[in-house]
Amino acid sequence: MFIRIVNIKFSSKIEADAMNALAKHELINVLQGIISIEVIRITELHSVVINKFDSKESAEKSKELVINKLKSNSNIKVEIFEGNRSFIIEKS
Repeated sequence: MFIRIVNIKFSSKIEADAMNALAKHELINVLQGIISIEVIRITELHSVVINKFDSKESAEKSKELVINKLKSNSNIKVEIFEGNRSFIIEKS
């Protein structure tokens, strides 16, 4: 499993709400190989997104559709951290 964490800061609440709606209703059906999308709203203008992909190749393909468009928007600051998931521990 490949994980991408995206730290996003928007310049307006309208942009933040639009991206939240896009992630919630569209991206899960559009991105190939995506397993889950989790959005954590820190403030109205700041979100952290955790994307889980089935492979690094799927994550790379998704960059063209989402990440590169976000980075080209001067009203949005984007930081990306990604890598293979090492392990997961869940309390039972």
